[in-house]
Amino acid sequence: MILYRWRGSVTNFGDELNTLLWPALLPGFCDDNPATRLLGIGSVLDRRHDGPALKIVAGAGYGGYEPKPRLDASWVIHWVRGPHTARILGLPPARALGDPALLAPDALGVTRTDGNDIGFMPHFESIDRGVWAQAAAMTGITLIDPRDPPASILARMASCRLILCEALHGAIVADALRIPWVPLRPLVPIHRPKWQDWSAGMGLRLRFAHIPTTTMAEVLHASGLAGLEHSRLWRHLTQGCKMARVDHAAAALHRISQTDPHLSTDAMLDRCQTRQREALAQLRRTPLTNPGAIKPARGRASNRSECAYPLPVSS
Repeated sequence: MILYRWRGSVTNFGDELNTLLWPALLPGFCDDNPATRLLGIGSVLDRRHDGPALKIVAGAGYGGYEPKPRLDASWVIHWVRGPHTARILGLPPARALGDPALLAPDALGVTRTDGNDIGFMPHFESIDRGVWAQAAAMTGITLIDPRDPPASILARMASCRLILCEALHGAIVADALRIPWVPLRPLVPIHRPKWQDWSAGMGLRLRFAHIPTTTMAEVLHASGLAGLEHSRLWRHLTQGCKMARVDHAAAALHRISQTDPHLSTDAMLDRCQTRQREALAQLRRTPLTNPGAIKPARGRASNRSECAYPLPVSS
């Protein structure tokens, strides 16, 4: 069984965390046999996995980046990330147990220290296109680059007293470490629904803080024009308009660092972690057996009440 994780042109914290977490949770479980794949952290439940390979799902989610998968006998779904994913795929609400990254601090021996830093983890797509590294430095906020190795990111997060997160897994791991966090509304709209998927299962009502676009590259990317990024038109637009709004970005980070942060309740975190550990125990015993009969719903789910928890509304 191979351990699947998405990787683009650069590495990304949430996806790369798979490479540390699953060997700790399921030692010796994965090998190099492509006939079976483990889908854990990430918005990877979609049609890219359609085909004969057996898919064992342990906490992955649907993100809308690709069409939803055609669930058949090749899918063994132990649990999914949140109630939105369960509803979209026609799964029982009880199958939404949370993101596996909630188990990372305990599984990897990472504990919160007495540090006093304010951390900032932008989305990996924002850090190259914007001026966020310069803005964080100007404000005295610790930049946590999601492209760095996951072990070093975890250590840096553990020294913070507050983390500002445009990257979803910054918030998830911060919550597990019991570090208050502020969700930053992702600049690119397609990255927003997965936040609601996870937060709904944690009983959280998100209050997104808004961050500005700081360069023309960010403006174009947020407008859905990423497909033009390597074109002559993109180069003309980005070189011909140098926004470089570092002062504006720094002021936004400072303002956001003063807002009320989020943190799930201890009881909710314990509940989610306990249920995931129970699902892991069943996965170890019978990895190729679904925990219950899955009958994918046809069309759209009927109503909001099918979710395990009330769905929050983004601000």
